[in-house]
Order: sequence, then C-alpha cells, then structure tokens
Amino acid sequence: MSPYVQDIQDRLDFIEFKQNILFHKLPNHKADVFTKINIEEFLQIRELTINFEKDIIRNKNKTKKDYEKELFEICPKIKPFPSSSKLVAKSIMNEENFKTLFK
Repeated sequence: MSPYVQDIQDRLDFIEFKQNILFHKLPNHKADVFTKINIEEFLQIRELTINFEKDIIRNKNKTKKDYEKELFEICPKIKPFPSSSKLVAKSIMNEENFKTLFK
C-alpha cells in the first residue's frame, strides 16, 4: 500500500474511532476528552489494541489492567474519563476479543 493510501486509511480509521466513541459512551457522559486525542496518539492506541487482540487470540494472559496501564501511558489525558479503557477497546476491537478482555 502506498504511503498516501495508508495515510488516508489511517485518517478514516481515526474518524471512525471518534464516531464510535460517541456511539458507545453513556448518554450522561461528555466525551470531550476524546476530542483532544490527535492522530499520532490514535495510531499508537490502535497498535496497542491490535497487539492485545493478537495476544487474546494466542491465549496469552493479558488482563484489563495490562491494557489500561499501556493505554494510559500512551494517552494519560483519557484516564479520568469513566471507563475510558473499555470505551476505547469497544471502539476498536472486534466484539469477541472485547468480551474476552473485559469479562
């Protein structure tokens, strides 16, 4: 894939991520903290999440706490948001892997 096409795909994924955050958040929570995430942070978050999904598929002992720790190292500004790690994972992961991680 050419760098240009990859850049477009990354930007589309970024937009979809922000849209999913709005769809998955609780109605009484403001999600404005997620508007402060830039594309570089998103790409790191996506990479982390993809790697966690691979570990889940390989039955490695990865926990919600492991995911949260690494997620908040990448983007500490979302830590105060209620259930931020769950919201991010739900917006990126496939449903089966999400359920496995957050069981």
